[in-house]
Amino acid sequence: MPIQGWKLHPANENAQVKVLIGPFQGDALEFNAEGPFDIDTASHWLSKDNIRDLNIGSSATREEHIAKIEKAIDQIRLRDLRKVVISRKEVVDADISITDTFLKLNATYSNAIVYALFVDGQMWMGATPETLLTTDEHALYTMALAGTRKPDGPAFTEKEFDEQEAVTESIREVLMMNGASKIVCKGPRPVKAGPVEHLLTQIEASLPASRQPSDWAKLLHPTPAVCGQPKDDALSIISELENYDRSLYAGYIGWVSSENSRFYVNLRCMQVGQKHVALYAGGGITAQSNAESEWEETVNKLQTLKAVILPDNPTS
Repeated sequence: MPIQGWKLHPANENAQVKVLIGPFQGDALEFNAEGPFDIDTASHWLSKDNIRDLNIGSSATREEHIAKIEKAIDQIRLRDLRKVVISRKEVVDADISITDTFLKLNATYSNAIVYALFVDGQMWMGATPETLLTTDEHALYTMALAGTRKPDGPAFTEKEFDEQEAVTESIREVLMMNGASKIVCKGPRPVKAGPVEHLLTQIEASLPASRQPSDWAKLLHPTPAVCGQPKDDALSIISELENYDRSLYAGYIGWVSSENSRFYVNLRCMQVGQKHVALYAGGGITAQSNAESEWEETVNKLQTLKAVILPDNPTS
């Protein structure tokens, strides 16, 4: 499929294509989409001229992140929770070309959903492996994606399979409670996403006519893959332990037309500033988690984007 660009405008009822941008917490922004335009036209919009400088803040150190994971493990055991996702932000010095980086992401991660998004003075880019949901006139399609390993590393353990099962169960419950039927789950199976592998279960369900695709996106988000389970307990721990606003990281990006809809979880993403880039990664923490291993998981995930924007730098 050729690379496409879209201009976003304030939403109204007459648009043939609508784009929704949902943060990790809060209401989604809705836009009308004009296009598609070819890459030569769209590349003129990928300029840093109008991008605001990043509020850099401080990157979490290895010791700080491990301490947060250990506190999360304590809370999970104390409250008997299934899972909590703890993430971190890493800010790197990088004066990147947005157009060149976008094209490199497309070439490097051809099986991911690659995007560059400029909205409200902010530039976000990403190569996400995870679908929140797609719909057509027949059904809703989604996935449970959780558990991480290096392809050449140890096999998936009980911890990863339990983490993945938690996501699958949560999605099934949301679908059933909101009127979906004929729910079919296929998996889990390993699937590659850049330098790591995850466990994937594909889920399909028939749809009641009473809900729109945007309703299903709101109902499913945030899944345990980016938040935890139970959701309210997980959000409470995330708020307590993470010292930054996730903003669009672990939110979702999608579009709706008269024929179908597609929504993707905003993972493996970065926010671009004039001289700095903020990268984001997290991991699912359970009672069986090892804090050192969880830190290494975020290091491996961040390599997805570092390999493109910092190709000569070693893994940190």
